[in-house]
Amino acid sequence: MVKTRLVLVGGFLGAGKTTLLQRAAEYLTRQGYRVGVVTNDQGQQLVDTALFHDQRIPVQEVAGGCFCCHFPDLLTSLRRLQAEMQPDVILAEPVGSCTDLMATVLRPIWTYHAAEFEIAPLTILLDPQREMRHFGSTVSYLHDQQLLEAEVIAVNKSDLLASDARHELPDALRRAYAGKQVVSLSARTGDGVAAWIAPLLTASSRLEQALDLDYTTYAEAEASLGWLNARFVLSGQPSLSPTVWMTQLLKSLGQAFGQNRMAIAHLKLHLNTPQAALKASLTQTGDSIIWDEHSQPEDVDQAAVILNARVSASPDRLRVTVQQAIAETCARLQTPFDYTHFECFSPLPPEPTFRLLTRP
Repeated sequence: MVKTRLVLVGGFLGAGKTTLLQRAAEYLTRQGYRVGVVTNDQGQQLVDTALFHDQRIPVQEVAGGCFCCHFPDLLTSLRRLQAEMQPDVILAEPVGSCTDLMATVLRPIWTYHAAEFEIAPLTILLDPQREMRHFGSTVSYLHDQQLLEAEVIAVNKSDLLASDARHELPDALRRAYAGKQVVSLSARTGDGVAAWIAPLLTASSRLEQALDLDYTTYAEAEASLGWLNARFVLSGQPSLSPTVWMTQLLKSLGQAFGQNRMAIAHLKLHLNTPQAALKASLTQTGDSIIWDEHSQPEDVDQAAVILNARVSASPDRLRVTVQQAIAETCARLQTPFDYTHFECFSPLPPEPTFRLLTRP
């Protein structure tokens, strides 16, 4: 049996993991590799999965909980990709509020399924512009634990940093997190992606990092975030401009969250029409809209929308704020809508299927 190389990329919500995996998949495909992707979320109806479908990148999804708590589902997704396309490389993106990946995901795969998979060094993606102070001490603790277990810290959004910061930040991270490899890249432009992924095609994880993790604080950090996934259909009366509608909703949500001091961890919006697919996001309160897929499609009379929101707020506050913004946007632009899926919750305390604190 030919082994599949597994590249796991963790990191906090909004760090740019999905964009990085998309860029990496495109690069590896051009190099002749067969590449699949596994996405992951606490809920259902993921913008990330829709994005990979749009790009015709083979994708499987683990929904309803993190990889660590749904390890059998992760294994099923990996094996489905193996059966469907015999991938050389699988890129996997755990939930952005997840940590302890070495003990709960990578070591169990190496221990019980080493004949099927080769494990690349664990990458944690860092958004250098993320202001963790808006989320409280427990989320800052979670963010730090993610970096502590990294084998590779990849500093994203290098194109947005001042020249001095591009040089000083990696050095500061090497001092703060001794023994880590630190690289800089821009998932948006693709700069540095090849230099990051190339060594991971041959190097193996040491499987050494074991976090001394306080699971009570970890659970409190996840529970402090509201998680909302919605799917709905828009009807244009008489016509709908996809770009105008998406821009208006994201601006409305950004303003509402800012006014109510609800820090955005990540806000993703995907809109699909018969002619085009568009995807945009906000990764921090007050930031500009980021377009990951953006064309100028003609006005249409119907569109399908997926909205994923991860916000520092109770589920009730998040639900009311989002529903009000959607209703007001649709009323202003005369676009009737119907929900086909709606869920809003805070994640339950993590209960990993396995937690192997030492390498066997």
